[in-house]
Amino acid sequence: MVDMMLLIMGVLLVIQLSLLIYLYTVKTWAIKQNHEADSLFQQLFPKYLPYLTGDSDSEPNLPQNLKLKQKVLERILAGFAHVVTDPAGKQRIKEVAECHLIDSYRKTLKAGDWSERLNALYLIEEFMMDALVEDVKEHLTTREMSGEEYRQTLRTLASFQEESLLDYMLNHPNMSYRLTKEIMRRLSLDVLMDLMHIIKEKGDDTPDAVRHAFIDYCGEAGYYQLLPFIESMLNDSSKETRIKALKSLYHYHYCTRPELIIPFFTSVHWEERLHAAKLTGVMNLTEFSDYLMSLAGDRVWWVRFQACEAIKQLSDGEILLAYLSERHKDEYAQDMAKQMLTMRVGGHA
Repeated sequence: MVDMMLLIMGVLLVIQLSLLIYLYTVKTWAIKQNHEADSLFQQLFPKYLPYLTGDSDSEPNLPQNLKLKQKVLERILAGFAHVVTDPAGKQRIKEVAECHLIDSYRKTLKAGDWSERLNALYLIEEFMMDALVEDVKEHLTTREMSGEEYRQTLRTLASFQEESLLDYMLNHPNMSYRLTKEIMRRLSLDVLMDLMHIIKEKGDDTPDAVRHAFIDYCGEAGYYQLLPFIESMLNDSSKETRIKALKSLYHYHYCTRPELIIPFFTSVHWEERLHAAKLTGVMNLTEFSDYLMSLAGDRVWWVRFQACEAIKQLSDGEILLAYLSERHKDEYAQDMAKQMLTMRVGGHA
């Protein structure tokens, strides 16, 4: 029995030692590779720069070792991509990447491990390798994905202005609002216009995440071509949609027909009254000052506060607040007006 126990302990000890030696060897090899890649990057980047800027037609020699070549070239292109702004430079990055890296990324998407696939997706987007768009589309449909790999696959396709993404978003109502907005931030105005027409056609069948992210992003991006659509959403039957439209107009700082705001001053929903006041202030709509003075005595504290802050933003705001602090029939409005006179816009004393 004792002999058997000693034998088992000996076997376990050998296994542990073997594992430690293996991990040490792998780690040492990885460190050596990284040091070699660092050294080559330092040597090659200054030589490669004239080729990427177009000052030279002669491409410097890259390492023969394929893995080392890929690692060094990725660092060179990523470094250049972070500083280049002109279309010609970006086109040069794309051409070099597609010349040297396309086969590797294509294989990685099919057979790489999770971290390799994710890294490839990031770099395909960063280097704008649109020659791989069909591979990325296939990656989305043929592989079970979740988490960051799924999100990055969609972001990469959005960067290529892939119109099939519009149907994909509309047919995946559980896609998060945040991810939907990330996709929209990568879409061109033309594709967003197409999405707007689809949302109009589908009406209430449009997933809420898509509709609300679109309304929100229009204000964020400030595309005036989409402003009429946002204004039309002020008449939507959904309270949440109307509030999103008011928030979007706030980001525009503009509305073609300010009278569209008037019904919200007397809305039964305090959130709508609040955002109507906020919009009036940022647009400096002095003609609506009577509505704001009325809201200064609103039953909801947040609405009173926002109304007084909006009044302060008006050209004659200080005078109006002084009047309110003395003459308003509601004592809460008087207190709020006094408080606002001592505060800067934004709520700071």
